[in-house]
Amino acid sequence: MSENRKSAWGRIKSFDYLPLILAFAIIIAFFGITTNHFFALRNFMNILLYAANVGILSCTMTLILVSGNIDLSVGSVIALGGIVMGTCLNNGLPTAVAILICLLACMLTGLYNAIMITRVHVNAFITTLAGMQIFRGVAYIITNGKSITITNEAIKFIGRGYLGPIPNAVIIMLALVVLFTWIARSTVFGRRIYVIGGSSNVAFLSGIDVSKNLSLLFILNGLLCGVTTVVYCSQLGAAMPQNATGMEFDVITAVVLGGTSMSGGKGTIVGSIIGALLIGTLNNGMVMMNIQSYWQDVIGGIVLVIAVIFDIIKNRK
Repeated sequence: MSENRKSAWGRIKSFDYLPLILAFAIIIAFFGITTNHFFALRNFMNILLYAANVGILSCTMTLILVSGNIDLSVGSVIALGGIVMGTCLNNGLPTAVAILICLLACMLTGLYNAIMITRVHVNAFITTLAGMQIFRGVAYIITNGKSITITNEAIKFIGRGYLGPIPNAVIIMLALVVLFTWIARSTVFGRRIYVIGGSSNVAFLSGIDVSKNLSLLFILNGLLCGVTTVVYCSQLGAAMPQNATGMEFDVITAVVLGGTSMSGGKGTIVGSIIGALLIGTLNNGMVMMNIQSYWQDVIGGIVLVIAVIFDIIKNRK
């Protein structure tokens, strides 16, 4: 009997997401006790809506970190994509065309990052850090720092509408989670990304075209930035150059919290989504407790540091 108990406990301890789920449960219990209306259905919907944007971006950010790279430019890409879409709508282009141009513009930013990393051989951190400045700067230049109001009802429905009791944004996130989980686990492309993250030299010697696969990954990341742009601008009702400032850090924090290694080769999209829900819950709870915004930034930074420390400890083991 004792051996069966030990065996069961061993299986529980080996469950990859157990620490993350326990931390999630503790945070929910804490905010449930210290705030009013935290357990209201509307509040949980607010958490899901925030987590949807981070969750969508986490699908490709997980694979980028798995490949041993990073992308710090996603927030700026969303800002630029929103300005492109808003400008197209203001010039009378059809909704579908404006969305398509937005997606293409965001994919072009991914192509730029890919070329700089794989062809010019500039470090991914430097490339995307520069891209973060360039893309947001271009957004400011196009609008002269002004915002563009989104009045298009079809676009508003994408981020604000519901299918039954479930927000459209959450449905989009779940669909992409299923798709990219399948890509990561069951496709040649997904398996190659994990091999590249383990060792790019081994991947190259195994006949894998490292540059081609990384380029495709960054272009896909640009595409999901475009999808997030449409959802984000729909929820906000405006496209502004300052949109999504700092979102890249929320996404990276969620992915690392979800168990993806910063050194590459390991990570799951499901874990990243749990991390996104945890970040969304933490931000929501701090707002409900009326914690000042700069303290929220401090706490968010501390969570990221803790996640990286745990990643280092796991890698040592």
